[in-house]
Amino acid sequence: MLVDGKGLSVQARRGYWAPAHEEDAAAAATREIGEAVFSRDEVRDLPSDMRTAVSRGQGTVAELVVTANIDLKLLHFGKADGRNSDDVTVVAAVFDRNGNYLEGKQYLLKLRLRDETLAGLEQRPPETLKSTFNLNPGTYLVRLVVRSGGGGAMTTTSGSVEIP
Repeated sequence: MLVDGKGLSVQARRGYWAPAHEEDAAAAATREIGEAVFSRDEVRDLPSDMRTAVSRGQGTVAELVVTANIDLKLLHFGKADGRNSDDVTVVAAVFDRNGNYLEGKQYLLKLRLRDETLAGLEQRPPETLKSTFNLNPGTYLVRLVVRSGGGGAMTTTSGSVEIP
């Protein structure tokens, strides 16, 4: 350690060691999704949106339904084995008012479409995926992450939900 007359110090080490292996695509996707769930950033790369609805359950517990609508016709499909392919991962997560993670649900939408099916997406409504959470009264933050496997495009959004 070197200390100069201004009270500043410098530390150095000999050498640098890089990780022994590179992260594979699946591990990188898992890491990116996890980081996005716990982030507050809003990203809008994919055509998707989030809706929430609350209904009364038994006693004080309410049911929160998080709906992800994904417009498949605007995804960027890759060609593999004669099919138009993409794997879309959808994660819905709930946090309490202090930002503590409570629960999350993940879905994998494996798309392997023929050319005719892909052309017919123009007439189809968005794909809808629902996640249900049983929660006590309070204020919650809901986080939705949608990630396309082909190219890693992502949409992340958050919303606040009050359960009376």
